Amino acid sequence: MSEKETKTIVLEGPGDVPQPPSEAIKVVLESPKSPKSPRDPKEQAHEERSLSNKELKAMKKKAKAAKRAAAKEADGQAGGSANTPKTASHIKKQIFSAKMKDNNMRTPPMFGHLETREERISASPIIASIIHPSVLSLTLKISTYKIVGSTDRCMSMLDAFKDVIRSYETPAGTSLQRNLTSHLSHQIEYLKTGRPLSISMGNAIRWLKQRISLVPIDLNDEDGKRMLVDEIDQFIKEKILYSDRVIEEYASKHIQNNSKILTYAHSRVLFELFKYCAVEQGKHFEIYIIDSKPLFEGRKLAKKLAKIENIRCHYNMVNSLSSVLEKSNIDFCFLGAHSMLSNGRLYSRVGTALVAMASNHKNVPVLVCCESIKFSDKVQLDSVTLNELGDSNDLINTRPFNKVGLNLQQYLNRLEREKEEKAQKNPQKQNSKQQRARNDGHGVDYEEDTVLSNWKDLKKLFILNILYDLTPPEYIQKVITELGALPPSSVPVILREYKSIT
Repeated sequence: MSEKETKTIVLEGPGDVPQPPSEAIKVVLESPKSPKSPRDPKEQAHEERSLSNKELKAMKKKAKAAKRAAAKEADGQAGGSANTPKTASHIKKQIFSAKMKDNNMRTPPMFGHLETREERISASPIIASIIHPSVLSLTLKISTYKIVGSTDRCMSMLDAFKDVIRSYETPAGTSLQRNLTSHLSHQIEYLKTGRPLSISMGNAIRWLKQRISLVPIDLNDEDGKRMLVDEIDQFIKEKILYSDRVIEEYASKHIQNNSKILTYAHSRVLFELFKYCAVEQGKHFEIYIIDSKPLFEGRKLAKKLAKIENIRCHYNMVNSLSSVLEKSNIDFCFLGAHSMLSNGRLYSRVGTALVAMASNHKNVPVLVCCESIKFSDKVQLDSVTLNELGDSNDLINTRPFNKVGLNLQQYLNRLEREKEEKAQKNPQKQNSKQQRARNDGHGVDYEEDTVLSNWKDLKKLFILNILYDLTPPEYIQKVITELGALPPSSVPVILREYKSIT
């Protein structure tokens, strides 16, 4: 009758902490010998060497898992698991593990690497319990496009962070300089679930974390929080409000009486520029606003400019761009920016590159107004590698005809009658034909009152809604910032100056 003998092997290696015998891994070895019989030291060493590297690795893995389980159980008994804040890396792992990979998402294969809106919002309930209400509200507004534009999103984010800092309380056993950064990281990770951060938001976040690390260690929490809130207010004034004012003074030199200006969509700094020229300088000029689906941001700009007395507004869709450039004798084309990259390319809302190229083709100077907070040291050569995907359903025109004329209505009625007559004559043939078209993925249900309402059933149809494009520097004559007006090739110089003064 064979009996089992228990041997203790302590594993030591680089990065491993030597374990006491009580925590060592116990390996059960089968031996035909009686426990009373003396064991040969050579035989014992041979049994230890007989374990393969794979078995040793497995035992090492089990030991680490046992230690983690014991530590977790100890924290749970001490009540620390409910009160200890999660690290930012743990939050990122949770969000990544909860990403909803829906195989039914109809994203073109070329853009399959980009994250969809559904994947972002699928992870939001995981960390919502530790998120400040101001950040929750801001994330909802950003995800539903109530707040659009790089500058507006950045200012709204900093205002929300001021509320987070005011309500923050430093846990016992830690300091504001170390724990507040981690607390803000939780808010930032949740904010990303609404929409990816803009370049200006990323620059502002890096500045804020640096300022938090520089708070004096001997300063009490209330004074430290008050100092951070004041510095955020000062940052908004200097990097956004005052910068816009300087850009307005530089760019206003290009707008004279009776000038004709072309612009695209909506930009905060451009609205302030046009308002400054019309109200404070008293200039009379015309503005041609080009707009596109699905956000129709140009409507917002047209509505605000129409209230200014000295400005005459023209609102056009992007399909009339060539006609506007051909007949209107445009003097300058002013464009806003989401970001200026270090290789001189303009990264902005989709359609900007089309307007810049068409203007350059007609010898219309293209001027970009951009604050230095939007400058990035990234290099990008196309709009495919990095971009943002919008909802494909936003591009579907659900009501193409708001008003149907008499002739069109008669024609539609006649088609409907003919369709009903055919269905009555051959009902089985008609049903089988519709079913076959539906199965093949080629059929469109024209009985619906919406266009392409069943587009996801069409297997070979992809609808792409990207939000940004890239404009080459050769189509841009000048970039106007608060640091001066320079050609796109000098963007690295502006970026270096921005970093030096921050």
